[in-house]
Amino acid sequence: MHLRSLAWIVPAAGLLFLCNPAARSADDARYGPEYQTCKKGNTHEIEVCVGRLTDAWDRRLNAAYQKLLQGSDAQSVARLREAQHLWLELRNANCLYYGTGEGTITRLRAAECLRSMTAHRALELEELLSN
Repeated sequence: MHLRSLAWIVPAAGLLFLCNPAARSADDARYGPEYQTCKKGNTHEIEVCVGRLTDAWDRRLNAAYQKLLQGSDAQSVARLREAQHLWLELRNANCLYYGTGEGTITRLRAAECLRSMTAHRALELEELLSN
């Protein structure tokens, strides 16, 4: 595939991002005040701190996911389960990539990837509940 044939992806992805307030909210928080609470300490301590933030977002994500499952018909439940399964695969593969390479910074990048992607998804599911 030629790069010219992929040229539409970046503007389209940007448009989708701008249309999704949940994504903007989570991205505004990337390396923001929440993340900054973890900036002190050695690499391990920062990684553990970011992990705690991820756990909190994961609890929010799971609570919203369960509520969506309960309030949906069978077809919607099947689609949501499939979407969530695929999202988890994407998140895990994407963040695994961030963890490859040399140096301890890769561990922090991978941890932040998990935190920010989980936050994005939690806010997205919560927004669906409010509609």
